[in-house]
Amino acid sequence: MNFREQLSAELSKRNADYMASVIGNSEELFKEIMDIALSKETNVSGRAFWVVETVWLKHPYLIDSYINDIIDFLPKTKKDNQRRHSLKILSTVDLKTLDEDRLGILIDRCFYWMEDPTAPTAVKMFSMEVIYNYIKIEPILAKELIAIIENQYDDSTPGFKNRADKLLKELYVLAY
Repeated sequence: MNFREQLSAELSKRNADYMASVIGNSEELFKEIMDIALSKETNVSGRAFWVVETVWLKHPYLIDSYINDIIDFLPKTKKDNQRRHSLKILSTVDLKTLDEDRLGILIDRCFYWMEDPTAPTAVKMFSMEVIYNYIKIEPILAKELIAIIENQYDDSTPGFKNRADKLLKELYVLAY
């Protein structure tokens, strides 16, 4: 299958599911879609990340060798769909397994997107989740995340408020 052509043909869940079913648990085909997802081709990269996420939900072990590549790619992302799908995956990673440099890149980007007024809710929610996972290891940043969440709370979407309410309860315990 020519993944680039298929990604360009149709932007739909049906297409992402179809491509994920073709990839299955094939490491070789997963590498092909990851190469596209991590490329500078912004139009197909975000769509490829949707397929990556779909495959990852069924075969999570396939993503393990690409976690560092995804983190290295975050500062280069141009589209929200690249960020959303990447952060959803990264929100489940055991942050203790990351080296300090990559952990720094990840947390820095997440704080940046949390504070960006133009960032979509899903990007903020997954960023919030990644930062919270880090705070469980290093609670020193709890007050900073609390302040960012509280600052945006009143003007945020119901989805943001829902996630924020759950995390704030736990953050208050860690911070005070």
